[in-house]
Amino acid sequence: MIKKTLRVEGMTCAMCAKTIEKTFENMENIKAEALVSANKVILTYDESIYSLENIAKIIKSLGYFPILKDNLDENKHIKKKMKIELIIAIVLSTPLLLAMFGHIRIFNWLPIPLIFEDGIFQMILAGFIQFGIGRKFYKGAYISIKKNSLGMDILVVLGTTSAFLYSMYLLYNHLFGIELMHPVYYFEVSALIITMVLIGNYIEHIAKEKTEDALVDLINLGAKEARVIIDGEETLIDIEQVEIGTEVIVLANEKIPVDGTIISGSSYVDESMITGESIPVYKTINDKVIGSTINLQEKIIIKATNLGEEAVLSQIIASVEAASARKIPIQRTADKIASYFVPFVVVVALLNFLIHFIFIKDTFTYSFTTTIAILVISCPCALGLATPTSILVGNGLAAKNQILYKGGEFFEIANKITAIAFDKTGTVTYGKFEVTDYIGDKINLDYIYSIEKESTHPISKAVALYAKENKAKLKKISDFEAIKGKGLKATIDNDIIYIGNAKIVDDFEIDINGFREQYQSLLEQAKTVNFLIINNQVKAIYALRDEIRDTSINVIKELKSRNIKTYLITGDNKGVAKQIGKEIGIDQVYCEVLPNEKAEIIKEIQDEGNITGFIGDGINDAVALKQADIGISMGSGTDIAINSSDLTLMNEDLGLIVEAIDLSKATLRNIYQNFLWAFSYNIIAIPLAATGNLSMTLAGAAMAFSSIMVVLNALRLKRHKIKHKGV
Repeated sequence: MIKKTLRVEGMTCAMCAKTIEKTFENMENIKAEALVSANKVILTYDESIYSLENIAKIIKSLGYFPILKDNLDENKHIKKKMKIELIIAIVLSTPLLLAMFGHIRIFNWLPIPLIFEDGIFQMILAGFIQFGIGRKFYKGAYISIKKNSLGMDILVVLGTTSAFLYSMYLLYNHLFGIELMHPVYYFEVSALIITMVLIGNYIEHIAKEKTEDALVDLINLGAKEARVIIDGEETLIDIEQVEIGTEVIVLANEKIPVDGTIISGSSYVDESMITGESIPVYKTINDKVIGSTINLQEKIIIKATNLGEEAVLSQIIASVEAASARKIPIQRTADKIASYFVPFVVVVALLNFLIHFIFIKDTFTYSFTTTIAILVISCPCALGLATPTSILVGNGLAAKNQILYKGGEFFEIANKITAIAFDKTGTVTYGKFEVTDYIGDKINLDYIYSIEKESTHPISKAVALYAKENKAKLKKISDFEAIKGKGLKATIDNDIIYIGNAKIVDDFEIDINGFREQYQSLLEQAKTVNFLIINNQVKAIYALRDEIRDTSINVIKELKSRNIKTYLITGDNKGVAKQIGKEIGIDQVYCEVLPNEKAEIIKEIQDEGNITGFIGDGINDAVALKQADIGISMGSGTDIAINSSDLTLMNEDLGLIVEAIDLSKATLRNIYQNFLWAFSYNIIAIPLAATGNLSMTLAGAAMAFSSIMVVLNALRLKRHKIKHKGV
């Protein structure tokens, strides 16, 4: 049995999920779990019996749109089709809507063209919407009945078809002289209902679309080819042709194609995409390297060890997929309500007809029109718009303040967050090195500048920039040499000069007594310390550190004041991690952890009963971002981190975390207000329709007004004020 995730468009409510799940329920060796809010179906199946392509065909037969990885353009086509159908529906509904307003006394001043009131004209427009654009509702209703999961399509089909057929009946009577007076038709009711539902579906599609799938981006990180020796010549082969034990050549500035062990050469390797740490790691013979990391300096030869699903990147991809598959703790409120609301309305409408026609002995027309009015007034347009409209307005306000939400889940969960974990590098710190201390004479800074300028190492670049800003002068150097894993060597004015870390001092057994106290002090401050050695004497020391963001301390203080626990989870060493955690006031620090271990720690925090957020910026944070109830990425981080998260802070102001939480709470309140209006409206309107005090025309207008009220209420979110930016 294998587990795979399939993206599926067209799911709009809990009943859609139920329909898909029930389809596979009675099939052997396969199980499906549909996640409406993520547009995904999680499949567990026997690969010897089923293929993903066959499963996709089954789902497509239900009226939904599965997107296979090799057909991602299909999603663009679906969105384009939805947009075109919506525009056509709005254009064709407008004349019918104007005709409806013309029948309502308070709108009799509107200049309505005579053709708009013509029954045949209205029938053609409404028919195109009803049976052309609206045919998918009939298919959805048929399938939901077949699968015994009544959804919103049932109400849409019952209400619109009844209104359309009754209008056809009136038109027939008028055309053949059975009814001499010009009747009032109800074609606009069927067209308007379908149009409003399409608007709701399109808005919801846009909201969902912002939750990008990080898996494709992760897969694209992997190398496509590997350089191997065949018949004595270097040849590029497809990565899938590499076998365990194959010797792979990796040149400078190339991506390491597979996991392996170095058997020849040595070099610095940029492992930031895995570890999140910005300092390249020195690798030599027998050291392990990870596929998709970057070889920075010299040619190396590696022996492939882990391939396919065993590779580190593949394991990260699998972990992200598994974490994506879980359902959020709080399911969408609208979906829960719909599962009870739809059958309730159908029962009420049927009872209404029976009571009027059989027990009260009202005419068929009166009984029928009051029943249609109930179905029309109860169509769940306002209910369907309640969540996506508020989320879109909240998203718009957030975007203006450099906050990017990528789904409705954050709005539901944010007010219940009890713990937030932070990555270190690039999150609570800036993610780049700066010289913080220099102890030595001005002339010595000239030596440092002249030598460091020759290196491309990140530390060398930071030091050279510092020296240049402090007006250091370049000297002529010779015999430049990079000492791997230790530092640099050069000759200036016949003096032999070394620049590097403590390993160089140890190699030459150099006395640092004159700088010992400063050295120890800098180490205690979690700084990287280098020495300038001239003719075997230490002449200067300088320190670098990835500095803490200006807002980190205040954000942690603000979160703790709200009784939110704070954690630091980093791959950095214990000394640095503990010191950074102490300076910013973090409650608990986890250090020297690998990417998958970050996710495991998040899981442990969740198991303690916490609704947990995680904030990171690197590829190494992708799994933890998905595991957390809410993943928050820094906009300056990698695309993988951003796409794996539920929320992105588009600038380096950590104070936006607090504002994002507050804005989400305001949005959730707005959604609940929309629900309150939608239900209050139904509680009042259904009895009015049942007693004949609400005609089908007024029912259609009221239904439209209900949706407009939801949108207007959502727009009130724009008044929300940013209070905590910068904290």
